[in-house]
Amino acid sequence: MITVRLFLTFAKIGVLGFGGGLAILPLIYQGVNEFHYMSEADFANLVAIAQSTPGPIAVNAATYVGYETAGFLGALGATIGVSVPSFILVILTLKAINKFKESTLVKGMLIGVKPAAAGMVTSAFVFIAEGALLYGGTGEGLNFLELLGDIDPIAVGICIATVILGSKLKLGFFKLIIIMGFVGAVLGS
Repeated sequence: MITVRLFLTFAKIGVLGFGGGLAILPLIYQGVNEFHYMSEADFANLVAIAQSTPGPIAVNAATYVGYETAGFLGALGATIGVSVPSFILVILTLKAINKFKESTLVKGMLIGVKPAAAGMVTSAFVFIAEGALLYGGTGEGLNFLELLGDIDPIAVGICIATVILGSKLKLGFFKLIIIMGFVGAVLGS
């Protein structure tokens, strides 16, 4: 049954996905392609929708994929699948960390997990940037000079403006989405 497959696929993502929603986007992309092919550009659109709706990005993406694959029951199965392992792992991890918080091994593990999570988020950024900033949504098989010709200057400008407005002016996420959606509608049409 497709709902059980969705649950199991997203439960695996929930267990293996460290570093938050953006860090597990490559796992979600692999999970999506188990059910039907989705281009990088389509997946970038999924991520945009998942980020602009309330809630964790991994849960929103799982719900979207589940619904697209098998309707309401698929959305329910994928959402529960990606959520339940996180709840269980957080409870177990907190108990273990509290019990062994003075251990040099635990302190060392936490030191190692932070840069790994940063690397996973960076990997997700590169993955999404290919679909969002290049014409046609993919840079596969291109050399650097060919890749430069595929860069969408409007998308790159919106990306840079979002980083500046978010980091320097401290505009909130919701305001940035509304502003950049409007800018994209004006410039992209």
